[in-house]
Amino acid sequence: MKKIQHSLVVVCALILFFGAHSQIETDTIPSASDNSSHVKFQEHFYEALKHKALENYPKAIEELLLCIEIDASESAIFFELGTNYFKESKFEKAAFNFKKAIALNDTNFWYKESLYHLYVEQARHEDAIAALKPLLSRSSDYRQDLANLYINVGNYNEALNVLDTLDANLGISSVRDKIRAEVYTLSGDEDKRIAHLNTRLLESPETPSNFLNLIVAYSNMNKKQEAFETAQAFLLQHPKSHLVHVALYKFYLDSEDFDKAIESMKIVTTSTVVEPSIKVKVLNDFMQFVAEFPEYQSALIEVSNAVSQKAPTRSDLELANYYYTKKDYQKAIPYYQKALEFDPNNFSVIKNLALLYLETTQFDLASSFTNQQIDFFPSQPVLYLVNGTANRQLNKLELAMDYLMMGLDYVIDNKELQCDFYRELSTTYRLQGNIKESEAFTNKAIELEKTP
Repeated sequence: MKKIQHSLVVVCALILFFGAHSQIETDTIPSASDNSSHVKFQEHFYEALKHKALENYPKAIEELLLCIEIDASESAIFFELGTNYFKESKFEKAAFNFKKAIALNDTNFWYKESLYHLYVEQARHEDAIAALKPLLSRSSDYRQDLANLYINVGNYNEALNVLDTLDANLGISSVRDKIRAEVYTLSGDEDKRIAHLNTRLLESPETPSNFLNLIVAYSNMNKKQEAFETAQAFLLQHPKSHLVHVALYKFYLDSEDFDKAIESMKIVTTSTVVEPSIKVKVLNDFMQFVAEFPEYQSALIEVSNAVSQKAPTRSDLELANYYYTKKDYQKAIPYYQKALEFDPNNFSVIKNLALLYLETTQFDLASSFTNQQIDFFPSQPVLYLVNGTANRQLNKLELAMDYLMMGLDYVIDNKELQCDFYRELSTTYRLQGNIKESEAFTNKAIELEKTP
């Protein structure tokens, strides 16, 4: 039985080896014959494969070294040694053996790729570049790796040359555009960035992002006039575009052309094509503008009403917080409700909504809402406090007491919240006619406030 199990392990090891390295030329390994050295060679080699499959790399190395003593002309042995040393993080020995394998068989792709990965693992970028170049004909992915390696060694011009070649051969790629942007940022060569973006725009003016990228680049360089002119060209080329107004409203605000700025902000914040994250930013700017120039409050209300008719988005939370800070709670509540539809697990929204139901004396709603949310957030004491307070206002004193006592158990390291519970319990006991307990909780609150 043990012999059968041993054979099964060897077979599995062979499958793993030959499956993963189908392109390694193993036909040169001596075949079994009457020659005892060939038999021993194969026994040690297959034992090595078995131990590698079992992740017993030191034992695999021992077996492979015995193979070399018998026949040091087989490239696959050195490749396997390099692989096992790599697994053991013995990088110098791994590199030596990979190079030896390549010297014996310089057409084998896997040998060269393994040496490349070894250098990458060690962050030996210059060596990785040299090891990668023979692999470039295999896949365009390697050329993109080469660009990243050039960035790592500070050879930005070579990185750009590689990216230019890839773009010419394969077309534009957002991934490569990010790499290119990183090159310009690291090199500080903003003139090259502008030149490239201008070329991209001239080649494809029908692509809105080409205008936006150039506008952003000019803005980052504080070249406001060039940025504004590009935005105007954008509007001329794409008069119905909503995205152009993402750029224009800022320029209008800076030039104090408020009517045009408001019109652009309206278009962006009510757009169905602008990304929610951008709309939220513009909406924030809109609210800050109105805070500084309150005479334009009606414009914000118009936008708010338009947004309220649409499906829930992140913009709802921004509007809710805006009205909350303005203490316009009746307007804040519907936006918090929509924000909760958009993100049902946002506890900050849940908490604000519960407190606002109390603040606006909607006690039945405060009770039912917190009772529902407690099922999802059973350890959040503020929900119990709101529920208890609401039920006390509804004259459901026993129910109020139950929720308050339960919630008090969840208060940890929050003196202010603990005091709120004590005061609410004191009020509830007093309404029940239990003056002794009422005074006890009042004293607890007073003592807790005195503690540092």
